[in-house]
Amino acid sequence: MERREIELLPTPPPTGRSKIVSFWARTIGIPLILGLQLAFLGVFAFRAKLEFDLRTLSSSVKEKEETLAESADFEETFRNAQLKLETIDEIGQKLCYSCTIRKLDEIKPAAVTLTNYSFENEKLSLIAETPPGIFFGSFVSNIIQEKGIKEAAVTSGSLNREGNFVFTMELVLDKDNLR
Repeated sequence: MERREIELLPTPPPTGRSKIVSFWARTIGIPLILGLQLAFLGVFAFRAKLEFDLRTLSSSVKEKEETLAESADFEETFRNAQLKLETIDEIGQKLCYSCTIRKLDEIKPAAVTLTNYSFENEKLSLIAETPPGIFFGSFVSNIIQEKGIKEAAVTSGSLNREGNFVFTMELVLDKDNLR
């Protein structure tokens, strides 16, 4: 036969040390364990999100590196074109020597012969020869009327053995009007 005992009286409450341990286990221990588990789950979720973001960024960086590699040739070509345009712009800001010589040929009378000329920035020194007559005066008059020439000065003049007037002239040019 089996004997069962039924206790109708409640179990006595713990006393002393067991009461303190039981109280702390119920009030602090259980919430502490739950809090630690939630913190661990939060850290695990944060790590998983960081891993996902890292993979996304890694693939994005690879795509951008490929794009950069493909555009390297274009960038080099573009930079070369910029350099050439800057060079063209610099040349455009300087005096047009061929335009100046063409303009001098237009304004000089046919009898005047230009024997030598040299440029120094916006200053032109020329040596010319003209036969006797009104040709020198006509040439000077044309120079004075030309808008591309700011100033003109005859620095020397002499007659050669043939009777032609050989003169040296310095002209200050206006580069904007000689294009």
